[in-house]
Amino acid sequence: MLVGREDPADNEPFRHPPETSMFPSYYACSSCHEKFEFAFREAWYYVGMEPVGNQVAYDDLLSVNIRPAWCKDCDCLCLVEDIASVRVFEDAYGAARGGRKVDYPGDTEYMDAAGALKEIEDQLRWRMGRCQAPRALCCGGSRYQLMNVAQPLLKHAQCDFGVVEPKSCFVGAYCGPGPGERSPANLRVYDAEGDLIGLLTWNKREQRMWTVEALQYRLPVADD
Repeated sequence: MLVGREDPADNEPFRHPPETSMFPSYYACSSCHEKFEFAFREAWYYVGMEPVGNQVAYDDLLSVNIRPAWCKDCDCLCLVEDIASVRVFEDAYGAARGGRKVDYPGDTEYMDAAGALKEIEDQLRWRMGRCQAPRALCCGGSRYQLMNVAQPLLKHAQCDFGVVEPKSCFVGAYCGPGPGERSPANLRVYDAEGDLIGLLTWNKREQRMWTVEALQYRLPVADD
């Protein structure tokens, strides 16, 4: 059994925010206003015991905690794995066991107590087995600059005076079908160490399964 630290006297929600908490809608140059968007905004780990086939069960997927970054290898805005220390995961597990809400490493705001505890326990189990440092999810590399820090000061290379800044826009509630219901989804799935292994496409809600297509990082081009 996993054991996490608890502080029964502390009834506040357990939070572990990055330096700036809001995840931006996109980024733009402060001078020329060129817009930079994320190729995708959501990712999942496959944590099942069997090799991935053409379907994966809901219960074998674990959400990837993400931070915005600029990949220096791909020269693009990307997502990077947000992996805090094991102690942070243990503290979150202790908070979930004590009935407190948690927003990292999983958001339990609207979960029942059993579902919340399972989510954080699964995250802790994954973290205890993780060996790799956080990776850029566009290419699996480690050459990136985090964007949700107090002063990233990323110079826009194509502009004399501009820096790349976060922008947010309000999007109203959506009540239509979810990803994979009427058209294929575009949800990337990774193994526990952050290697890209597939793309979730069709959501089989009744069977609690996703159809998955094989997908890998592009191999680096060798220099001639």
